[in-house]
Amino acid sequence: MTVSSRMKPALLASLALAIGAALAGCQGDKATTAAKTPLGQTETSASANEGCPKVSTGKIVARINGAPLYEENLKVIQSSLQQPMPEQRLVERMIELRLLADAARQDGLQNRIKTQAQIQNAIDNQLANDYLSHYLSQMKVTDDDLKPDYEQFVKGFPKTTEYKAAHILVKTEDEAKDLIKQLDAGASFSKLAEEKSIDPGSAKQGGELGWFSPDQMVPEFAGAVEKMKTGEISQTPVKSQFGWHIIKLEDTRIAPPPTFEQLKPQLETQYRRAAIEKLVQNLRAKAKIELTAPPAAPAAPATPAATDTAKPAETPAESPAQTPAKP
Repeated sequence: MTVSSRMKPALLASLALAIGAALAGCQGDKATTAAKTPLGQTETSASANEGCPKVSTGKIVARINGAPLYEENLKVIQSSLQQPMPEQRLVERMIELRLLADAARQDGLQNRIKTQAQIQNAIDNQLANDYLSHYLSQMKVTDDDLKPDYEQFVKGFPKTTEYKAAHILVKTEDEAKDLIKQLDAGASFSKLAEEKSIDPGSAKQGGELGWFSPDQMVPEFAGAVEKMKTGEISQTPVKSQFGWHIIKLEDTRIAPPPTFEQLKPQLETQYRRAAIEKLVQNLRAKAKIELTAPPAAPAAPATPAATDTAKPAETPAESPAQTPAKP
């Protein structure tokens, strides 16, 4: 037997998960034989197979013990796999899976309560997902539907200060002090940044950093900027883990909230989620639900028996090292 023809249990398992209830069949009889339906299952009665998924038309790609395997079966599985599988290989895996499912039926495994519950859950899950997908596909969400949520978001948006600044980054304090003297004498900040800054990203932009909030910068840089006035150039070099900074504060503002267009995808997702919750609430309101056997409360953990002699608390051999403060 070659490697390519060996059965791959992991692959079969993934197919089994993708197929779910489709190949397992519904409640059947131990004497049922595989030959009459597309799922390899004889219909003994309408009630025994009520709600059981069936494919009965379409292109037949194979027959397994007389039972047809339809192209639609392959399409459904192919769409659920993370990586596409060559069609011939998929057909072979489906045949192997069908044979295993038939063997399970012959052994009566479909009559086990656990198996029946798994099949029922799989069918309910697939139908619920299909129903929600159909429901959402019919929903038309307009900007007017989303605007109230956006306005509510804007009202609650935190008022935080943002800064627009430029900087020149050098390796030594002496070099930074020398550049400050040149700036005080009238040198161009942007030109010195282009020539001297070791921050390649901002140097190309004349030292420009754009708008930022304090938490986007290292603490030393953010602390210095927060104390500066608009238009001011730092007269004392600011040291950080990157080197020595000369900072120019260009402007400040209250951080604007994201625009409606920026937030629209999230707003629409939130709107659809709320619609689903409302749908489920309406279905529950119309339904007759009886909890005949509510789940039992978890048992309280056992309390260890008290001892006559109190045991002294154990102390570690040495105290753990203190976490170093964030620079």
